[in-house]
Amino acid sequence: MKSAARVLTLALSVMSSSVMPSIALAQQTPQQAPERPNLHLGAAAAVVSYVAPYIAQAQGYFKDEGLDVSIANFQSGVKTMQAVLGGSADAGIGSYGHTITLAAKGQRVRAFVNYLRCPGYSLLVRKGSTVASIRDLKGAKIGVTSPGSSTHQSLNYLMIKAGLTPTDYTPVSVGNSAGSVAAVKNGKIDATIVVEPLASLLVSGGDATMLLDMRTDKGSVAAFGGPYPEGSLYATDDFIKANPKTIQAMTNAVVRANKWLQTATARQVVDALPKEFVGTEPETFARSFENIRSCLSPDGRMTEDGAKQVFEIMATSEADLRTASVDLASTYTNDFVDVALRKYGPK
Repeated sequence: MKSAARVLTLALSVMSSSVMPSIALAQQTPQQAPERPNLHLGAAAAVVSYVAPYIAQAQGYFKDEGLDVSIANFQSGVKTMQAVLGGSADAGIGSYGHTITLAAKGQRVRAFVNYLRCPGYSLLVRKGSTVASIRDLKGAKIGVTSPGSSTHQSLNYLMIKAGLTPTDYTPVSVGNSAGSVAAVKNGKIDATIVVEPLASLLVSGGDATMLLDMRTDKGSVAAFGGPYPEGSLYATDDFIKANPKTIQAMTNAVVRANKWLQTATARQVVDALPKEFVGTEPETFARSFENIRSCLSPDGRMTEDGAKQVFEIMATSEADLRTASVDLASTYTNDFVDVALRKYGPK
């Protein structure tokens, strides 16, 4: 881990001390209509931990802000990021870390509202395995969402923290849905790092056992050594600057959803969501929601410490980050959230 720490120290030392001028514009009144009322959002997957934007849609919060939102689900965060860059999605629902990856390449994409303060991962091993610790995974085939995904980067970091290297295991792309479950059931992989409800499905079905439980804020901090704000809505700087009222409207809706989720029961969440999101086992979904509840962001804000921790985790996997000058302040903004909290924050 000393080498990883040196990587982080070097990378942070070359970060620009200047902060990009604020791009929030968040002084509009409720009467001001969004510039882009019809929005297409891309999502890494319809998983339990990404519930906030779907609640914003299901509860009519987007419509209350003057937005007609459609959400297209992709098999990975990488594909979602590509859709945002290519313009087929106006904004992305996915990992904040993608903004850091792009900043290292000179591309400006910024997270503008957070919905997860920890990713809610589970590291599972196939039932009957003799693996008792991460170190025992040396030589194993381990399922990740896709190459370069946040699950892949997180697994690399956990390996290094355990005294191994990313070359000590074979990552296998299994997606973020039924493919991951099938890969375990059919013995294609020895272990997998997944989100809910996949973890609950595999464990309750007797196909896998828990090796490392990161589904709570406390468990995630213990595993990664600090906060890991993994889930955000993000868009290109060009889109944000051209459509500030639209971004504010989206932020308002997600902050409102964040607040609703803090006190909603699991049954209320299940009942609010469309059946295609919940799936065929609503009780499993409800249990999964309770498992990751503490990972949900209470306010939508990104913290400086959280951004630095995500950078550290990513720097173990991405060679470009080890030498790039990345200004973390350019990868997120709380300006829109600050305005939304004045409207929907604690009373």
